[in-house]
Amino acid sequence: MEKLKISVLFVDDEKIIRTVYSKVFSEWVDQVYLAENGQQGLEIFRQRQPDLVITDIKMPLMSGLDMSVMIRKVNPNARIVILSAFSEASYLIRAIEIGIKNFLIKPVDNQQILQAIVEQAREIAYENKLIEEEQKRIKAELELKHNEQILQAVSETAEHLLKHGFNKKSFDFSLACLGHATKVSRVYFFENFRQDDQNFSRQTHEWVSVGIEPQIDNTGLMYVPHDDPSFSRWAQMLRSGRTINGLIKHFPEAEREILEPQNIVSLVAIPVFVQNEWFGFIGFDDCVTERIWSASEINSLTTAANLLGAAIHRTSIENELQHLNAELEDRVEQRTLNLQLEIAERESVEIMLRQSEEKYRTIFENANDAIFLTIDAKIQLINPRFYELTGYYPRQLKGKSFIDLVHPAHREFVNENYQRRINGESYIQSYDIQIITAKGENLWVEIKSNPILWEGRNGLLSFLTDIQARKSFESELRELNINLEARVNEELKHRERQQELFLHKSKLESLGELSAGMAHEINQPLGSLSMSLDNILDEMYAEKLEPNYLAGKIELMFSDIDRIRKIIDHVRVFSRDQQNEDQQVFDIAETVNNSLLMVNRLFINNQIDLKVSLKNGPFLTFGNPNRLEQVILNVLSNARHAVEKRQHDAIPGYVKIILLETSTDKNTHKIRIEDNGIGIPEHILGNVFDPFFTTKNAQEGTGLGLSISYGIIRDMKGSIEIESQQNHKTTVIIKLPAYQ
Repeated sequence: MEKLKISVLFVDDEKIIRTVYSKVFSEWVDQVYLAENGQQGLEIFRQRQPDLVITDIKMPLMSGLDMSVMIRKVNPNARIVILSAFSEASYLIRAIEIGIKNFLIKPVDNQQILQAIVEQAREIAYENKLIEEEQKRIKAELELKHNEQILQAVSETAEHLLKHGFNKKSFDFSLACLGHATKVSRVYFFENFRQDDQNFSRQTHEWVSVGIEPQIDNTGLMYVPHDDPSFSRWAQMLRSGRTINGLIKHFPEAEREILEPQNIVSLVAIPVFVQNEWFGFIGFDDCVTERIWSASEINSLTTAANLLGAAIHRTSIENELQHLNAELEDRVEQRTLNLQLEIAERESVEIMLRQSEEKYRTIFENANDAIFLTIDAKIQLINPRFYELTGYYPRQLKGKSFIDLVHPAHREFVNENYQRRINGESYIQSYDIQIITAKGENLWVEIKSNPILWEGRNGLLSFLTDIQARKSFESELRELNINLEARVNEELKHRERQQELFLHKSKLESLGELSAGMAHEINQPLGSLSMSLDNILDEMYAEKLEPNYLAGKIELMFSDIDRIRKIIDHVRVFSRDQQNEDQQVFDIAETVNNSLLMVNRLFINNQIDLKVSLKNGPFLTFGNPNRLEQVILNVLSNARHAVEKRQHDAIPGYVKIILLETSTDKNTHKIRIEDNGIGIPEHILGNVFDPFFTTKNAQEGTGLGLSISYGIIRDMKGSIEIESQQNHKTTVIIKLPAYQ
């Protein structure tokens, strides 16, 4: 039985009962605490907070019921089981009032106690699982709510920038909106500039939460050289479009010298690009907790950074247009009408741009993959992720077919699937294909398409997911599996050959060790044959040979001959090189008797008391009987060596005893071999099944016996276990499945 993952406090004033149940409970649960009275039990409960309390009622200092009342005050949900010899109704009623989980009357069967503990363990596990699931749900809801707040803040920022353009007021509003949504300590913006042929960054805007010291006037942040050790890594990463993210304690020392005085413990910095040029970055500091930003949070904030870059670019264009308009008005008065028309056209373009941006925002909020819209099989819209994935600008793709981007090997399939879709036939909604990027590179993507109604026209909204890394990994894994499978098969064959050699060697060693005993077993019937022949000759010379006497002697001689034949046949079968596939249903008792036939005389000659107890009944199992016999001989040989070694150091009167018995427990047959020899030291007990591990010298053995035995029993779906006490005994238990 697997131990229950709970702790139990057992309280009883009788020491022997505590000792007995301590051993019993230790086999069932992870942790057991003991107390000899109610007061001690209460103190242990306060310190350890066990999952279950099992207590007697009548004890000195404080009774079990009084202790239960006090424990309930400490933890109203404490689980308590009463184990008492007093069955009065008053005790039972009071136990119910206290909230006792179970009331068991002594003497109690261990199975009853186990059942009570298992029931409480199940309830505890169920309650813990409910608490864990509730905590996960709350955490997931908080994370979802937090992400929704960030997305809402990004949406509000985009709407505000589109409405008011890029200026200090709108920028400060955007930082505040993002700061409140992300719940950080500080949000700021750094702008790049060039001076004296050197690149710098400076902080231009900032928002801080309540209680956080502003850094907008920090002189060290007004001129930050890009080649300074404290910023060079940032400049390199941000320029390449990567974010800075992590805990300050993990940052390089030069960077920590700048960041730690600002009380920052974690941050994320996201680059802002204007017309594909690195313009600056927006940062989010946490001065309170070591925050780990999720990928969805960073993606949302990256969208906000892209919106800021677009707003900056749009404002710069507007400023240039205003400047141009002013110059044109001063220089050419007669072109006023044309300028008004241009302004009207620009306003119309701005309205269309807002509408287009609103559509893009809807797409952004519904998917994170590369997205493109097709109408009549022609591409109409793409999102920025599509450009990042393929390298194509919108103007390069508008009005073109997506088939043009598909690798030639996949075009026929994509086209057929599209035709089935528009014909109303069954089609594949999601599949993997290769596309060709603007750089002419092949890229694996997963494509998913959904019908959509766009401005009154039927179209397809398609999503592309980059799976290039996954495909490369799958290819490498397939090749590795092919090579690995071939190597494993070759190694398995080699090991099988070695195992067969070890098995045969072990058999020969066993036969050599048992040869003297078998010779005596054969000599005994040979002597009987010789005596019978002498008797017949004597009777014949005395002319007293009678038919009945002759028939009786011949029958005895045939019996001795049959005995010799059985011994030789058994040795021949045992020594034969058999394959593991030579398996059959056989009787374990017969195999044990065959083993004893080969060692009985050897044990008698060495004055070893071999006690055999074979239970009646069928002991059928499936496997190789000769290999099981080899296991039994190996174990008996080890037992013989153990008792003979102990005889040298034992006190006078020591008797060498080896016990062999069989039994059946449900669907398992057991062979138990125990000796009173030298035993096995505890520190090497775990190594006895290792190949070539042995405590014998070179003349006594190679160490193959137990290793081979372990492999044979494992192949028969069984197990072999060893228990040993040094200078006392060693017990080997072989378990085999019963044949049904």
